[in-house]
Amino acid sequence: MIQMTKEDEEFLQKNLSDFNELRNGDINDLLLAIHDLTLEGLDANDDPTDFYYLAQKVHDSIFSLN
Repeated sequence: MIQMTKEDEEFLQKNLSDFNELRNGDINDLLLAIHDLTLEGLDANDDPTDFYYLAQKVHDSIFSLN
């Protein structure tokens, strides 16, 4: 099972519709899905928003725990 904090899990349950499937799959698939979330966190000028930074924090956390 992929290791993550409770905060990471709550963020991903809220923002990834297929989180349960990804959580039980390959870590690279989950990290790629989180990367896609970071891209959604860019504004019209491709500047990062608060959502971008939250998604990046979750990505980094899961990467370092695994």
